[in-house]
Amino acid sequence: MEKKDNLSPIQSIICLAHRFEAIANKYVFQPMGFSSVSMKILKALSFNPSLSPSDLIEITSSTKSNISQRLNFLEKEGYIKRNYASNKTDKRKVNIRLTKLGGEKLEDIEKRFKKAHISFAQKLTRKEIEQHDIFFKKLNDILDSGENELEKLFKN
Repeated sequence: MEKKDNLSPIQSIICLAHRFEAIANKYVFQPMGFSSVSMKILKALSFNPSLSPSDLIEITSSTKSNISQRLNFLEKEGYIKRNYASNKTDKRKVNIRLTKLGGEKLEDIEKRFKKAHISFAQKLTRKEIEQHDIFFKKLNDILDSGENELEKLFKN
């Protein structure tokens, strides 16, 4: 008798996303002394030259405590620089920027992902890749337009 999979498509996607993140942490980020949140921070700073810790909390969907820990680590390693608005006594008014070393680290991580992408691409047909792109673009559009609805559903 064949076992039926009772997972909804959303549950399957969430499980797959967690699996990808776990694999990326194990084989890419941790060997480099990083976490996925650290990578998200560097990536966000590569697109936005100056962000506040609050911006990073929102972008990464992380906690204030985790962002604080990640920023301390990234600054200690020389990957980011904190610029205080007036003086170092008011730590609430700070902008974070990516350093040259941080940009180089980000490039190194992205090279590792490119190798993984090439490996995956060799195992998929062009049609499968195109279908994947269409599916995930549509899924992102649904999430973008329906995020407020989801927030209302899950707050109750």
